[in-house]
Amino acid sequence: MEGRIRSLLLIFATSVLTSTFAPLHAAELAEEQVSKPIIQPDIERMDFEESRINTDNIEVIASLGILSIEDFGVNPVYGAKLAYRVSEGFFVDAELGFSTAGKSSVEVLLPGAPLLSEDERDYTYYLVNLGYDIFPGETFVTDNTTYNTALYVVAGLGNTEFAGSDNFTFSWGVGFRLLATNSLAVYFDVRDHTFNMDLLGEQKLTNNIEISFGFGMYF
Repeated sequence: MEGRIRSLLLIFATSVLTSTFAPLHAAELAEEQVSKPIIQPDIERMDFEESRINTDNIEVIASLGILSIEDFGVNPVYGAKLAYRVSEGFFVDAELGFSTAGKSSVEVLLPGAPLLSEDERDYTYYLVNLGYDIFPGETFVTDNTTYNTALYVVAGLGNTEFAGSDNFTFSWGVGFRLLATNSLAVYFDVRDHTFNMDLLGEQKLTNNIEISFGFGMYF
């Protein structure tokens, strides 16, 4: 009788131990299979060098393009900027540009009646601009070469000297920047310089579109 009771207790203890530790062992096996899958993916990490703009950097930019001076044709424009990157997204710059106006439509129709002297055709503007990178991204040229790029918006205030007078100017536009190295950037800009001009005895808001390419050096 005592031997039968001992056998029953042994069977009961074995059942309890099996029901307790079997799920734990199964859970350990499942966790091991998740952490160490049977099929090991063959993933090769690709290393590449990426140029970045550091904040607090000062940049000098030289630009060349065309300027459509309203009613005075499309003319070459030369510019220079001194820029400062406030943060990863925002930047400010001081800008200076030069152009020379061609003949107006009135002067083309009436050659003997020039509206402006040679000195008055000089078009000079200086602005203070604020810009923001709205779409920063990357351009992959090869498997090992990538460039940081950004589409940005910019707006500024300043003055335009033209037709013998100073004209308060508001400028706005968009641009594209490609960072070739940590110290060299390439720019493409489209701007509209707007100001009121009294040339024929009546105030008129003029829109002067500038398209330019530029190269910047960071210091």
